[in-house]
Amino acid sequence: MPCIKPPQPERVRELKEESFIREGKGKLRVTIVSDGETIETTINGSLKSVNEIAEMLGVEAEKGKIETVVDGVKVRMERGKLEMEFESGDRMKIERA
Repeated sequence: MPCIKPPQPERVRELKEESFIREGKGKLRVTIVSDGETIETTINGSLKSVNEIAEMLGVEAEKGKIETVVDGVKVRMERGKLEMEFESGDRMKIERA
């Protein structure tokens, strides 16, 4: 019996995915640091507001900033800049370019 099953799109038809990034004008620089290696790229879009992301995470924003741990991920955000640090030590930063 195989442990990897083929995809079943009918099971995820109504899946709602949320993103910290909204489409539109602007450029964001995304930096990922993992095992001492750094990957950096630029994408089109803009970060959602601090309050929108706080609501998505189920936390309160204080003085226009978020500093919290959600599901083991440290999240720090202020206007135009989002940083996440995972339990593995990997880090991701999204900021205006």
